[in-house]
Amino acid sequence: MDHKKPPIVCAISASDSSGHAGHQCDLRVIQDLDCHATSVLSGITAQNSQTITTVEIPQNSTFTAQLDVLLTDLPIAAIKTGLILSVEQFDTLIEKLSCHKLPLIVDPVLSTTSGRTFDSPEITERYRQLLSLTDLFTPNIPEAQQLLDASIISDDDIISAAGAFRQLGAQAVLIKGGHRDTSDFVYDYFDDGTHRLWLRQQRQHSNNTRGTGCALASAAASFMAQSKTTVDAVILASAYIQQGIRHGFSLGKGNGLLSNEGWPQHLQDYPLIASARDQFDRCEFPSCDTKALGLYPIVDSVEWLQRLLKLGVSTLQLRVKNLSGDQLETAIRDSVVLGNRYKARVFINDHWQLAIKHQAYGVHLGQEDMSHASLEAIQNAGLHLGLSSHSEYEWIRAASVRPSYIAMGSVFTTKTKTVKTIGLDNLQRWAHVLNTGFATVAIGGITEDNIDKVMSSGVGSCAVISTITSSTDYQGVTSRLMKKLGIRN
Repeated sequence: MDHKKPPIVCAISASDSSGHAGHQCDLRVIQDLDCHATSVLSGITAQNSQTITTVEIPQNSTFTAQLDVLLTDLPIAAIKTGLILSVEQFDTLIEKLSCHKLPLIVDPVLSTTSGRTFDSPEITERYRQLLSLTDLFTPNIPEAQQLLDASIISDDDIISAAGAFRQLGAQAVLIKGGHRDTSDFVYDYFDDGTHRLWLRQQRQHSNNTRGTGCALASAAASFMAQSKTTVDAVILASAYIQQGIRHGFSLGKGNGLLSNEGWPQHLQDYPLIASARDQFDRCEFPSCDTKALGLYPIVDSVEWLQRLLKLGVSTLQLRVKNLSGDQLETAIRDSVVLGNRYKARVFINDHWQLAIKHQAYGVHLGQEDMSHASLEAIQNAGLHLGLSSHSEYEWIRAASVRPSYIAMGSVFTTKTKTVKTIGLDNLQRWAHVLNTGFATVAIGGITEDNIDKVMSSGVGSCAVISTITSSTDYQGVTSRLMKKLGIRN
């Protein structure tokens, strides 16, 4: 039987004889995240859990040969660099990678936990040159200060530093904030020109943190090699590190190391995100009183709403695109009245002001609408909130708002709109993470034929559109779908 070939990630870094960090850490992470790891050694070190005693730099011809032999044969999907030990190694990287447009993740290692430094004015200048080829740059605050020759103390300093690295050519920057003196949380800052956001993690007071910088960059490279966008890869890598620290262990007398636990599976390990530090710690939206909303039809008229309410459907969404003015308001008002009469959960799509005015059960918003709607006004009015998501970044953005439910899709191709499908594998992985904190809804292309597979992913509910409204026997379809979901009508 043919097995799917894993994507190839090339780790360019120095050997750590203790296996705590460096190249050995890179290889473990890459393999742990379902990729094939290849090697370019920039150096050989003699070290243990406490100290580095020796650093040997290979001849540059050997360094170059390692890289050449891989680039000429293997379909490398991403490259990650860690400790680069000489100007000649930098020059080789810049020359070779200029000819191969591969995702490049650069972790600028200028010192080690044990206090060994590897910086010089020449190295700093080469990092600046390498930035023009870099897809993701992951300095911590001390490294960012050295490379920019600037003091980084405040939030504004961090934001400016990320912008400076992007001006030097990096496509995306993640400035790691673990060195800041904050007792309860760690704040990282991400900037790719489109997304500018803070990632907040609960600070773990653990000594098992050797190799966190190496592991984060290698994890991001592994996720990008599997076609995740940079922002999605950063979210996943952040969760991977948090998970690894939580399960970390010690082997010697010094600091311990991360545990490799595979794709992050627990919501507690994922960061909260916000565009400003003062936007964290939001209050929760009201609960729907169940994580299994059941069959969730989305309809475009009050008439359809009434038909399905009569059949015993208890969760519905009114999504009206062809009405405005008084007609739109009348439709929303009538929908609220019907929902109250049948004691149903009726969500209003997009039109949050009218939903508040007529005291709807809830509002459903897409990702773009989140930026324009007043979430505070919706919450203050006591309405429930549902949010759409199509990627890791989007459902973490949704989770950070603490809504009543999170919808994920499109699971399959759909007749209603052209969207990227997420497939059952992503649905299963995401539902496993989100189910512990939220009601979850699958949406997109769900039919009588595939709803069993969708529900087997662990998702709590299924949203359907044309499966019901395009059928000549909507009563029969609705009844059969409800039966499949274990709902008595």
